[in-house]
Amino acid sequence: MPGGPGVEELAAELGRWVLLRVRLLFRFLPVGSLVVESLPMGAESTVTVLEGACRCVLSRVGEDPAPGPSHPLGMRLRSGGTLFVPGDHTYRLSEIHIPTTLLELRLEGPD
Repeated sequence: MPGGPGVEELAAELGRWVLLRVRLLFRFLPVGSLVVESLPMGAESTVTVLEGACRCVLSRVGEDPAPGPSHPLGMRLRSGGTLFVPGDHTYRLSEIHIPTTLLELRLEGPD
């Protein structure tokens, strides 16, 4: 359950394993949500679709991703799908046709 008991402890334990601080971010996207973009944080992250589906386009910070299904770093993420986002990239989510829940894990510098 997003944000349920033990979630913060799991993130802290993962951080101990990878020697980084792990921050959790849940996103709840209703049907027809406008484009959702990540902010450039300089930290690597993963984005996992817990429920639902959306289109995701990955781009370098400062580059505008080309619209449409032909973008080389664009894909449809469905339940269980995970995207790795390098620290010098952002992502853009669109085409939300069913309610979608995402989990982002930001891997920041050590504590």
